[in-house]
Formats: sequence, structure tokens, C-alpha cells
Amino acid sequence: MSAPSGTAPQGAVFSLRRSRWALVFLVPLSPRRPIVEVTSKAVVVRMGVLGGAVVPLAIIERVATMPWPWWGGVGARIGRGLVAFVAGSGEAAVLELSEEVAVRAPLRWRTRRVVIGPEDLGGFLRALGQARRAVDERGR
Repeated sequence: MSAPSGTAPQGAVFSLRRSRWALVFLVPLSPRRPIVEVTSKAVVVRMGVLGGAVVPLAIIERVATMPWPWWGGVGARIGRGLVAFVAGSGEAAVLELSEEVAVRAPLRWRTRRVVIGPEDLGGFLRALGQARRAVDERGR
């Protein structure tokens, strides 16, 4: 995790967890390491040509976790009622939204559930919690 320059103090960047066997599929389409960034306004996912998303903090209703299975695949995945940005199996964060958000997976899609699989899930959840509390305090 590292704080990107020019963002709010609670801003943080997390690499997505990658499995070695998936590198063959991911690197040609996402030569830079796939990341998720928590800023003072949004959660931003970048996976190169594979896809990406900008999820405003204000529309995140709930945050949960789920196990992402190896057979669920890697990359930007469109599933039953969700879009996932995962580069390996394991625990992932589930963002449930109050309204649909447009994502690219790699085609344009709209969803109310976004799954993200960062390497440091605990750190990501803490950064997200801090950013959401800051948004709540500004909104009062």
C-alpha cells in the first residue's frame, strides 16, 4: 500500500492479488499491476484494457467480504448481479451500492454490486471505512 501523491490523506493504493498462473492471461492486457485506489471521493479500480471502475463513496451502502473461487476466473468478470475485478482467488470485498454505476469489464456495463480482490484486504477495508466516515462527516 502506498499513498498516491496529490490525494487526500486517507487516499491509498492497493495492488490486486494475483496468482502466478493468471499472469499469462493478465499481463498482455494489463501490463501495469492492477490496482484499486481509495480517494476522498471514490474507489477507483484500474485493470488496463481488461476494465476499470469509479465508484463514488457516497453511493456505497454496505461493504462485505466473500471468497472468490479459483474457478470464478480472473480479470474483470461479469457475473450474476455483480462485476468483479479480481486477479486471483481468495477473500474479496463486496461493495453494495444504492444506485447503479457504469463500469468497464471490458465492455460497458452497469451494476449495483462490485467485487474487488486486493492483496491487503484488511488495509483496503480500513482505508475505505476511513474515507466513508470522512464523507459522512462532510455531509453533515
